[in-house]
Amino acid sequence: MKHSASFRRALVLAYGTVVIFAVLILLIYNIVSPGLFAQNKIDDLIPKGQIIAGYIESTLTGEISSAYLVPLIGRSTSQWEATVWVVDAEGDTLIRTQQIDGRRVGKLPAKLSESMMPQVLAGNVATHVGSMEDLNSTASSAKITVSNDALVTITTAQAAENDTSSEEIMNGNLVAVAVPITFMGEVVGAVFMAQSMTEIMSGMQALSNTIMLSLLLVALLLLPMVLYFASRISRPLANMRSVALTMAGGDLTVRADGRGNDEFGELGRALNYLSSELGSTISSLELERNRLQSLINGLSEGIIAVDAEGATTLINPAVYSLLSPGSNARNVREAAPDVFAIFDESLRTGEAISKTIWQGDVALHISISPLHKHDGEITGCVGIVSDVTSAERLEQTRRDYVANVSHELRTPLTAMRALMEPLRDGLIKTEEQRQQTYDVVLRETMRLSRLVNDMLELSRLQSGTASLSRSTFAPLPLLDLIHETYSAYAEDYQQTFVYDVPPSLPQVTGNPDRTQQVLIALLDNAFKYTPEGGTVTLSAVIDGGVVRVSVRDTGIGISREDLPHVFDRFYKADKSHHSKGTGLGLAIAYEIMRHLGEEMTVTSETGKGSCFSFTLHLARELPAS
Repeated sequence: MKHSASFRRALVLAYGTVVIFAVLILLIYNIVSPGLFAQNKIDDLIPKGQIIAGYIESTLTGEISSAYLVPLIGRSTSQWEATVWVVDAEGDTLIRTQQIDGRRVGKLPAKLSESMMPQVLAGNVATHVGSMEDLNSTASSAKITVSNDALVTITTAQAAENDTSSEEIMNGNLVAVAVPITFMGEVVGAVFMAQSMTEIMSGMQALSNTIMLSLLLVALLLLPMVLYFASRISRPLANMRSVALTMAGGDLTVRADGRGNDEFGELGRALNYLSSELGSTISSLELERNRLQSLINGLSEGIIAVDAEGATTLINPAVYSLLSPGSNARNVREAAPDVFAIFDESLRTGEAISKTIWQGDVALHISISPLHKHDGEITGCVGIVSDVTSAERLEQTRRDYVANVSHELRTPLTAMRALMEPLRDGLIKTEEQRQQTYDVVLRETMRLSRLVNDMLELSRLQSGTASLSRSTFAPLPLLDLIHETYSAYAEDYQQTFVYDVPPSLPQVTGNPDRTQQVLIALLDNAFKYTPEGGTVTLSAVIDGGVVRVSVRDTGIGISREDLPHVFDRFYKADKSHHSKGTGLGLAIAYEIMRHLGEEMTVTSETGKGSCFSFTLHLARELPAS
């Protein structure tokens, strides 16, 4: 079973505490126990020393025979659990235990005698814990002179023993006590008792082992409890960690366990509150983002945002239709390097840039503004790309229109001036010449009048002030009249005029006068741009709920670039001033049909002619006004 990191940490913390507690107990025990054991040993040896001193005093008073003294003191250290020396007031050893672990005990070590005898001779019990090197060997050697003949007498047997030193036997740390021996109120000697700390601690080894075993058993018995509580601590933490990771993944519906009244329950409830508030905030941000995204995506203008390195961070769909047919930002950058060069310039200079460039046949107006931090550092740019092709072409058309109208006005005015000046100066002498001059002036005046009328008519149609009433009429008589009129015109221009209209047409709804005006404009245009020997065809067919009237020619045709702008106001496909007309006829015809609710279309191919057609709704298919 795989446990979480929090479980492992809780387990290590709890069980580590138990182990450290056990180790500290053992450490403190090992530090403190020698001193305690030494003090306990001193407390044990002092009464024993006082008993031995009592035996000696009883012997001196004659209560006990000196023959019984040695058995009472003993020949082995095991009797008193220590080595015993009986010394006189001079520190000379009189009686001693005979062996320690089979080895013979020598006389009292000089360091013990020199260090402890002064205190004993003063009638006090002396004690020592530690090594003999710690003893004060410079102690006063002053002695109290007393008569100890009796003491010497009772120890004759022991005096004959070997007086070898005991320092090698009592090396290392030891516990020693010295109890004074008094006779008739005087200190006549002392009883020294000593035991090595090693012997003392060996006696306590069983206790140490018991403590260590107990601590080990306690640690083992606490392990299940530690595991249980570690699991209780880590489980809510693991749950909250899982909930937090799930929230980070975007799922804010998950909830942590917040039922407890402890810190974990409070933390779970706080996490749930955070999730709820965060979910609400993110929902609001997503709603606003979606609104903004919908707004940006719905714009006809292209929106481009780049970061400080020039990499695109935002592109709306309009950009692709304006700059590139591709499907990603990289294609757009490759397809429109001139556009992104302006972004790079704005990033480099930190200034807003606004300019219009041509991307193929499309005029693009680009407005770029850099984004700055509060410290002035540039973090990117945002640009708006607009298709201003129509506006640019309209402006160009207007300029062309002014030039065309100026040309059209200048031609008759120049001609009239050239004729009026000779009349004024009397250079035309005959009546016949004067009449010819008047005819030319009248013709040019009528030409100017037609030009002005066309301009006014187009203005009224575009402003919606022209009167275009609709009624039911028969189109066939109108078409027949147009055919009869233009048949003679075709002969004059050595062209063929084909009339392809069925013998019967149903009634239609529209304005017959305006329909005739449109037909005249289309036929005039066809005959103007069809060379000698060409053919102009007027046809009509029933197409569903409409009568479709068409004017087809075999003239010069219209280029593909100019075809979408044929019906634009002021537009002339031939930009030179040598073409016929002012470029207003087709615009007027298109506006008339549009206001009548009809459709006008054109198809053309350069060098092969053009076909203009418009619809007339059948009387039963009259569209709603």
